[in-house]
This record gives sequence, C-alpha cells and structure tokens, in this order.
Amino acid sequence: MAFWKMSHSPKTFKEEEQDFFFKEQKIASDGGISVDKLKQMSYGDYFYLCYGGYIQGKGIILLGQIIDDEVEEVTLEIVKGRAKKWYQRHYKTIKLAINSQENSGSRELWTPMGISTCWEVPKDKFNDYILPCFEMTLDETDNPVESSVGGEKMNKNIALNTILYGPPGTGKTYHSVIHAVKICDGEDKNYEEALKRFNELKQLNRIVFTTFHQSYGYEEFIEGIKPISTSSGDVTYKVAPGVFKKFCDEARGDKENKYVFIIDEINRGNISKIFGELITLIEDDKRDEFSAKLPYSGDNFAVPSNVYILGTMNTADRSIALLDTALRRRFTFIEMMPEPEILPNKTIADNFGNTINLTNMLKTINDRIEYLYDREHTIGHAYFCKVKEFNDLKEVFINKIIPLLQEYFYEDYGQIREVLGDKLIGEKIMQFKTSEPRTRYKINYEAFDKAENYPQ
Repeated sequence: MAFWKMSHSPKTFKEEEQDFFFKEQKIASDGGISVDKLKQMSYGDYFYLCYGGYIQGKGIILLGQIIDDEVEEVTLEIVKGRAKKWYQRHYKTIKLAINSQENSGSRELWTPMGISTCWEVPKDKFNDYILPCFEMTLDETDNPVESSVGGEKMNKNIALNTILYGPPGTGKTYHSVIHAVKICDGEDKNYEEALKRFNELKQLNRIVFTTFHQSYGYEEFIEGIKPISTSSGDVTYKVAPGVFKKFCDEARGDKENKYVFIIDEINRGNISKIFGELITLIEDDKRDEFSAKLPYSGDNFAVPSNVYILGTMNTADRSIALLDTALRRRFTFIEMMPEPEILPNKTIADNFGNTINLTNMLKTINDRIEYLYDREHTIGHAYFCKVKEFNDLKEVFINKIIPLLQEYFYEDYGQIREVLGDKLIGEKIMQFKTSEPRTRYKINYEAFDKAENYPQ
C-alpha cells in the first residue's frame, strides 16, 4: 500500500473544474510527470486531495482511497469553450479535512505547498503530518482510523462553524445537544445533564434550533417582506427580520456570552438561496469586521464573533460529495460513523434461549451495505441503543431497518437479501403459463422471532 498527495491547484484547475471532479469523486491531471505518478497508484492506495498550498490555494480538502485499476483517458468540456484531455482515477471519500492549515509551512513535494500535482508521501510523513488534519492515524495494517471516537471528538477547541455529518442513527442530533452546551458553558456534561441545560439555554435564547427543508428561504432566515393585518382589516407589508438575523442582533448585545444556532439537516436546504450574502459574513476572519447591506431593510449587517453555527448532515439523504461548495469551504466537518462497540446491550437472547451479539450483527450488516452501496449509507448504532429484549430487536428491524433498506436499494429485495440473509428475506420462483420463470422475494416476518436467522 502506498500513500499519495494529489493537488487540484487553482493554477491548473478552474473552480468549476475543481467542483466537477470533487462531485464525480475523481482525481485528474492534464499531462506531464503527474500522469506517470497517477499510473503508479494502485487499487486501495490512500491519498489526500488539496487545492494547492493553504496560502495560494485552499489547503487540504479530503482523504480518499483509489477504487479503480488504471488511469482513464477522457476528453471533457468542463467549462464552455475549454475542452482538453484529462487523465483520471476514481476514488471513494474516506473523510473531509477537519484542519487544512497543519502543513502550510513546508514546501517539500509531498506537502500542499510543494510544487507538484501528484507525489508519493512517505508513510511516516502521511501518518505524522497529513492524517492529523483528519483526526486520524494509521493502524497496525496501515489503514487510517479515527484517533478519537464518540464523545471524545467534542473535547477539542470548537470552531465557529461546524457540521456533524454521517449516516442515519449515528448520534448527530444527540451530540449537537452536548456540543452546544459545551460551547455555551465551556464544560463537558453527560447527555442527561446537557439536555437539561440545553433546554434552559433555549429559554434564554442563547440556543436556537431550526431545520432546513426544500422551501426554506432567505426571507425566513435573514429578512423579508411580510404581510401585516391592520385593525381596519387592510393588509400592509413591512420588512421583518428572519430567525438568524434576530438571533445575531440579540447575541451582539450580549458579547460576554456565547450563542449557538443549530441547523438540523443543513444539506437539505438551498444554501445559496437561504444564506445569500451571509455565506461570506460567517467566515471566521469576517466576523464583526465585515458587514453587508441587506436588500430589503438597507441595514448594514455583520455576524458577531460570539455566534456559533452548528449543523447536522445526513449523508444518506445527500452525499457529502454533493454538498454546496461555498458551505463546504467555510465549515469544519466532524464525521459521525456507526460505533457498534458502544452499544449498551451487546447480547440479546430470544424466547428459545439462543443469543445474538448486536455488535457483531451491526458490523456484519454495515460491511455488506458498504460493499453493495457505500459507507455513507451504513446503519447507525443509535437504532439499537434502546434494545433491551428480543422483541425490541424484532420491532427495530421490521419498523426501521427494513424500511431504511427499502429506501436505500429502491425496493430491490435481491440486494436487501444480500444484506439481511436468505432467512429473513425469502424467495420464490413464479411462472405464468409459458412465460419465463421469475424470482420474487418476500419478508419472512416469522423468521424474526429466532436469533439464528439474523446476520451474524
């Protein structure tokens, strides 16, 4: 296994080209020695992608793994009027960078500041200098793994703009409560204590919680013109502040305290439509210092430095690769992946005295989903945290896991069967008159009563 640097520097790649290859999950070169380096990459090799050095470019973007066997030569017209040949490799995203600045000083060829497009990184340098940008380290098999898990991820200095992202059921909303309270109070609390304090801070308007959706807009978030009924029955219109502007105005008058604005399902909204000019004002170095004139009221508006924005993102609902580019570059990302080993009840017995290990079961299911689909659609441990007896497990599978898999695989029961096994998902051969026989699948609800039928 080898480790690589890959740069899509703005000196070579226009922003539209950077975004194109990011969404397609491809690394590319338009020629030169970097093509030879691309050809040296092997299936399973790891690399980090940067957009040039931190000063000239955008620093380290993501950690990826090569998933094809050879270089592909294509001619693409990515930007109108500019067509050329690209040499590219396909990859899967392992993790987005949490800290892009860690390697900004060195100019060795394997660093973001080095003058190279593709270059092999020594394993010790990759482990000691690159992986800390992802809060990861190499394990004994030379695979990157989290250097901290679960709640420990929250014990670091907290960025002004943060997104907790991962598959469903990995505790993103749960941790947003703990995270928000720690921002406000500066101390760690368990979930029960944090939830109580969370509700107190909401009453004080120091924490506000909202959820983005497809019809959410600038008018609800920043400001807009809204109808007002008068006592005479007429309707007039006036400029009204949105939820975030009101929140910022209140925080500006209380600079001694920290305020947290939580956006659940942040990736479901139209970011450009909702944020408008705010997308620039939320940057760390723009807080308090830069303001923009709002289009309706004409007010000069700035985002105070004591306002923290905390978002959650379900990667099964929308791939991290498709996240709005402007948002992606202004937020710190903390990945929340399934952690089967932290389940409170690891072993459950059925009514026949047979047991099933929930940790091993969840690992097996997720290994199969990752093979058939991807890691963004794995199943979180939170689905099984309240399973205390076997009937609870049966109810979770029938009411939550099966509907989730039906959504993932678009009702393709053949693939659902690959995930859950042939005991829970049965098959039957159907034939009508002289037509070709066809395989049809069915859910064997009675099979959920026995532990031996579940994935092991």
